[in-house]
Amino acid sequence: MTLLRNFFATVARERRWWWVLLGINFFGSLYGFYWYKGQLAATPIKYWLIVPDSPGSTFLLCIWLMLMLAGADWRKPGMQWLGAIAFVSNMKYGLWTATVLPQAGFKFGWDFDFIHLSLSHAGMWVQAMIFARFYKPALAPAVGALLFMYFQDLIDYFVLGTHPTLPYQSEFAYARGMAILLSTLWGFFLVWQAWFDRKEKRA
Repeated sequence: MTLLRNFFATVARERRWWWVLLGINFFGSLYGFYWYKGQLAATPIKYWLIVPDSPGSTFLLCIWLMLMLAGADWRKPGMQWLGAIAFVSNMKYGLWTATVLPQAGFKFGWDFDFIHLSLSHAGMWVQAMIFARFYKPALAPAVGALLFMYFQDLIDYFVLGTHPTLPYQSEFAYARGMAILLSTLWGFFLVWQAWFDRKEKRA
């Protein structure tokens, strides 16, 4: 356990790992945007920014990493807000895919896309957890990130129907429920961190 904790600390603090993750997330984002090409083609252009949830999340993390590599102070308000949204969205959409696709796989049968997308998206959650623990967003950005996740769920599942294309439409209720659950879980995780971190600083 100590070995794993030390490894995570190395990933969070050393620039060489930031470069590695920047490359992985950049090319992963490009692949993700390409994956959404069919859904984007069927969606009015004015809604394109809210459609590609997973690649949008990894692209936000790319921006945060690039700014960190350029010497930005992660404690500044702009970096706090960017980090909070990038971290929580990667945690949410990483686990969303890694639960929705296996759910469909166990019910209807597995294919290669279910496996590689589940594993790669689980990696989104891992990296976001690492950075969220070592670069804890303050309370206001954490609350803002939670509300932004709820807003995305509202738009995706109740207003415009811009949620990711599902392998089977019968899984809609499960996918929607998981999205809201994960928004709540990881959004409040950031809020909980920020709340107790603030109390410790005041003590």
